[in-house]
Amino acid sequence: MNTRKRHGSKNTDQGVYLGPSQIQELPPPAATTVASSLSFPDTMSCRDRTQEFLSACKSLQSRQNGLQLNKPALNAMRQRSEFTVIAKRIGKDLSNTFAKLEKLTILAKRKSLFDDKAVEIEELTYIIKQDINSLNKQIAQLQDFVRAKGSQSGRHVQTHSNTIVVSLQSKLASMSNDFKSVLEVRTENLKQQRSRREHFSRTPIPLNASNLGGSAMLQDEPRRAGDVAIDMDNRTSQQLQLIDEQDSYIQSRADTMQNIESTIVELGSIFQQLAHMVKEQEETIQRIDANVEDAQLNVEAAHSEILKYFQSVTSNRWLMVKIFLILIVFFIIFVVFLA
Repeated sequence: MNTRKRHGSKNTDQGVYLGPSQIQELPPPAATTVASSLSFPDTMSCRDRTQEFLSACKSLQSRQNGLQLNKPALNAMRQRSEFTVIAKRIGKDLSNTFAKLEKLTILAKRKSLFDDKAVEIEELTYIIKQDINSLNKQIAQLQDFVRAKGSQSGRHVQTHSNTIVVSLQSKLASMSNDFKSVLEVRTENLKQQRSRREHFSRTPIPLNASNLGGSAMLQDEPRRAGDVAIDMDNRTSQQLQLIDEQDSYIQSRADTMQNIESTIVELGSIFQQLAHMVKEQEETIQRIDANVEDAQLNVEAAHSEILKYFQSVTSNRWLMVKIFLILIVFFIIFVVFLA
């Protein structure tokens, strides 16, 4: 009987199974495993971004140059916005002063002796006078602002600004004229009130003693009194008190009229300043009118030149058509008869 060889593991000798191996193989260290699993390149990869950096610098520099080029436009916009704010504030002040003037007009047209609000009228007169002076100064400052910034802005912007200044000046002049008319009406009403007060407050003529001498009842009245009466002359004291009141009233009215006259004089000076500013604006408007006339003449001359050019082009076009027809005729003759 033949024997069979049994194949075993590596620890067998010539195929003979010698039993399990008594030596155990240890696993490799973890560091060695990780180091073997990661493979580092010998040199790190880099990217040249110099051109990107230079392009970013160029774009930033171009933006800064664009801002510097746009600075005049930004300054012009800032000046226009500042001019608009000042003009808007002046217009609002004009509207408020017009409202006060309407209230003063209603109060000044009252002719009653017992419903005369003199204190309120004087306060409104003083306030309106101060407002008119302030508005006059503000409009003058606005005109100086337009003159100072006129060279930096365009011609159309300067013309628009001058038009707004003239409009504000005309509104102020109209309001000053209305205020002067109201003060004149107030003066006339004060004169009428004074005349009516003097007419109705005249003291009656005292009775003479000779007229009272013939009355027997008046002669016997002291005798029937039975005692001695002291005459304090109450009638004379009342008359003196009434005269003092009249004097104080007349003095207050005189002060009021004096204030009104001084206000009218100040309004006259304001009118002179407005007339001077309007005169300057008139010269500017005349120059603008002359420029407009010159522009109109230039436009008419250009229109006539365009018409001449159109006529010349039309005549040249007909000449070209004639030449083309002649060429066609010669071509037909050459093809038909000479071919």
